[in-house]
Amino acid sequence: MVGFSLQTKLIFYPGKLSEDFKFELGENGNEVFLQTKDGERINALFYQGNKDDVILYFHGNAGDLSSWQFVSQDFTNIGYNFLIIDYRGYGKSTGTITESGLYEDAEAAYQFLIHEKGFLPKNIIIYGRSIGTGVAVELASRHETKGLILEAPYTSLKKLANQKVPFLLPSLFLKFHFNNIDKVNAVSSPILFFHGAEDSLIPVSHTDTLFEKFTGKKMKVIIQRGTHNDLDSFQEYHKALLNTVPDLFQ
Repeated sequence: MVGFSLQTKLIFYPGKLSEDFKFELGENGNEVFLQTKDGERINALFYQGNKDDVILYFHGNAGDLSSWQFVSQDFTNIGYNFLIIDYRGYGKSTGTITESGLYEDAEAAYQFLIHEKGFLPKNIIIYGRSIGTGVAVELASRHETKGLILEAPYTSLKKLANQKVPFLLPSLFLKFHFNNIDKVNAVSSPILFFHGAEDSLIPVSHTDTLFEKFTGKKMKVIIQRGTHNDLDSFQEYHKALLNTVPDLFQ
């Protein structure tokens, strides 16, 4: 049996930042710290846009905000406000990585947008990428939002692990669940799915299964030749952000 701490190290690859690290944010960006209900201090970056809507972004399993901050440009360039957090144990954020803890981090970010920034739930679009889709689905299943965007999602972490290393029977001992397939129909907002057709890390079949399971308003964008980490290099991705998002999330 693989121990919990070893599982965490195999799944998550957090970068670390010193407290005095300075982000290059530009005139529309600000560094903030969020307080979770269980007492952790979560580092986040907020970028001011000119739309009423805000993107709440949950990033992938590796790195930290020093590299992830640049995804903001895909959204701020078309007018969106944008908030991205470093999960507990990442960057400058305190705490130890757990599934329930990541959900607490997401809740703190949502509440920050409501109570500190004054956004209405109907103007919050939750975005999850890769491992972050589990965090995004959980949050969207519990709150009113304008929409949910899932990039390279998985049906559940156990299902994915069984596909990748079936000889280890990981579902018997995996401590992280991120069970998107069982939660997706608790999401009341429309969902936009992105996936690369050539994603070798999370097969596109996971998006196909989630898309079929979800009974609400939805759209699926499969990017041919797209892999796991390059969807934003394709014009189809940016066209969808510019045109599909406002049409789907009316």
